Amino acid sequence: MIDKNLMISILIILLIIDFLILIIFVFIYSKFKKFMELPWEEIRESVERAQELVKKLEELQQNKEYTDKKEIINLVYQLNNQGYSIREIARKLRISEAEVEIILSSKRNK
Repeated sequence: MIDKNLMISILIILLIIDFLILIIFVFIYSKFKKFMELPWEEIRESVERAQELVKKLEELQQNKEYTDKKEIINLVYQLNNQGYSIREIARKLRISEAEVEIILSSKRNK
């Protein structure tokens, strides 16, 4: 038979090996955890941005105050004569600054 001290030594060695294996698994899990997780924060932010864009589109569809092109052009001229900057006119009429510049430059060329 196996000596009692030898048996205890073998069991202690096996126990130490088990703890080492457990530590290795925890280390591997912690290193690869990043790859297994989805980027929930980025997904949430993307969904929020999409919802904001949808709200903005709905708002724009409901607020079609200046649909006539001649009306927009006349409003650009009026606001320009009142001293509004190109950026302010664009924001107020919800058109791009480039459109305002084109309208104003076409007036100057006439």
